[in-house]
Amino acid sequence: MTSLALSKTVISSDVVGSSGGRRRQSHLDTAHDLVLDKAFAAAAKADGAMGSAFRRVDGDSATIVIDAAVSRAWVLADFVLREVVLALGEVNQTAGEEYRLRLRMAVDFGEVVSDPPHVQGDAVVGAARLRDAKALREAMSGSPRAQLGLIVSDRFHREVVVHGERGLDADVFCPVDVDVKTYSERGWVYLPGTASESTPAVNPLPHNQSALSASDRRAVNAEVFNVFEDRVYAPHGVFGVVRDRRG
Repeated sequence: MTSLALSKTVISSDVVGSSGGRRRQSHLDTAHDLVLDKAFAAAAKADGAMGSAFRRVDGDSATIVIDAAVSRAWVLADFVLREVVLALGEVNQTAGEEYRLRLRMAVDFGEVVSDPPHVQGDAVVGAARLRDAKALREAMSGSPRAQLGLIVSDRFHREVVVHGERGLDADVFCPVDVDVKTYSERGWVYLPGTASESTPAVNPLPHNQSALSASDRRAVNAEVFNVFEDRVYAPHGVFGVVRDRRG
């Protein structure tokens, strides 16, 4: 517990269309919790970076606060765009259309005061306002097959996304105006899994590692041929055998 403001990354998540009867709402809230549980567990196996993260669930929404020691590019690319997306797919695999979970998720960073179960700060408020942005709601309504609607703050996009670390692609984010209550800023929207996008192809590397050396890349490329993982996320991947034409 601390009363001092510290720089942290904030994720705000909310269930899309959680109304529709108590049974459906209860199912979606439980599924939301399960998705986050799976994403946290997968991140822990890969790197353990989320072990110190704070998570608070309020009905159909959740707030996650992550220490600044964890790379913000890792949080977005590895945790949100890989682990959360994979967990959503797993949870929805056996769900009927009426019970399919869809999430709006916002990411921001800034000074945060943590006093569990309470967290305060502009980044906490900003993430919640971004999550409720009209443009994000409309984007999800216009893409009914999208399971995740993501929005990041202008600062996060400028200081994290555009640098391309962890495979992030700034070109897939669209700028939008966000006016919610007293919050009026630019946000950047991205809907993974839709026909017009390309999810960053990232590897489960440590959260504080931004690039591989040339020798490391050769080692990884050599391993690709004889190592199989239990999960592979490659929506645009082509797998096959290449015949050696030498000689």
